Amino acid sequence: MERRKPTYGSGVRLAELILLLSKAWRPVPVNQICERFGISHRTAQRYRKALNENLMAGDGGTFLRVIREGGVEKWYLADQEEIVSATFFRIMSVYVATVLLKSLEGTPLGDGMKHVWEMVAGQLKPSIRTRLELFDRKIRYSGFGRKSYTEKNTVLTEILKGLIHQSKLQILHYSHDASKEKYHIIKPYTLLLHRDSLYVHAYVEGYRQVRTFSVDRIKNVVNTNEPFKYPANYDPDKLTDGSFGIFETPGARPFKVSVSFKESLREYITARLWHPTQRFSAVKNGIFTMEVHLTNTREFVPWVLQFGGDAKVLEPKSLWDEIKKELLSACENY
Repeated sequence: MERRKPTYGSGVRLAELILLLSKAWRPVPVNQICERFGISHRTAQRYRKALNENLMAGDGGTFLRVIREGGVEKWYLADQEEIVSATFFRIMSVYVATVLLKSLEGTPLGDGMKHVWEMVAGQLKPSIRTRLELFDRKIRYSGFGRKSYTEKNTVLTEILKGLIHQSKLQILHYSHDASKEKYHIIKPYTLLLHRDSLYVHAYVEGYRQVRTFSVDRIKNVVNTNEPFKYPANYDPDKLTDGSFGIFETPGARPFKVSVSFKESLREYITARLWHPTQRFSAVKNGIFTMEVHLTNTREFVPWVLQFGGDAKVLEPKSLWDEIKKELLSACENY
């Protein structure tokens, strides 16, 4: 049987395929290649065969290579072997995570991440590891205003034990509102990192409800070694459904909050997820509005205040009054 001769159009597509794969940071699924060029899977396989019959990798092996991940066929070029061997970019993601979580340096969590990084990086070829020598300069985290939890090693260790083994903890917690320390028996449900600060969602036996504790204010932790059953219907996301942040008001009904911002803030405000219910209006006369439904404004008030005269609370009136009072109080300092 006479072989099908390549046409000018298919030749261009082969070149485009090589260009596509060479720019990819990871192996590309075949179905994406088919969609990109509007070809069938059979045609794509014919392209791969043609390239491998006419081109050779620098190491003498196959030019266009194939792997399968989760049952999905993916292609990559031979000179991209590093992105497949030792899952290079996945390993790099571990390094990036260690950089972004600088607040955990010197803690059991930070030490664990550092150990994982050193362990997985050791899988890389020597030629690839040399590229990591300057990576501490290439990936940076400003750490502006970040906390340090090095003095909370013991507290964090016991909290982690309680989470892993599902055992009750006795904590000594300082309440800022009550200005006093108090012991609690808790069932730790969730360790949460929020704005570079660590918190624990836990069921408090004395209150018979789930409450949120700042790790900064936990003075001491003792593991009671008394096991508890982790509730199957517990969902940490539901704890803060109506909160602008993590502080909730149990049983409160959501109310609408509306704020107007100057157009100069539109990109900053609208590009971020502040709350699941957020809605934004179109810009009109240099102003746009943001609407959310909250049950607690503890974190919302300082958030609005940071924008100064570029933000204005429209409703509810009680929140408008609170913001005005804060601004007047600030003016008294000047």
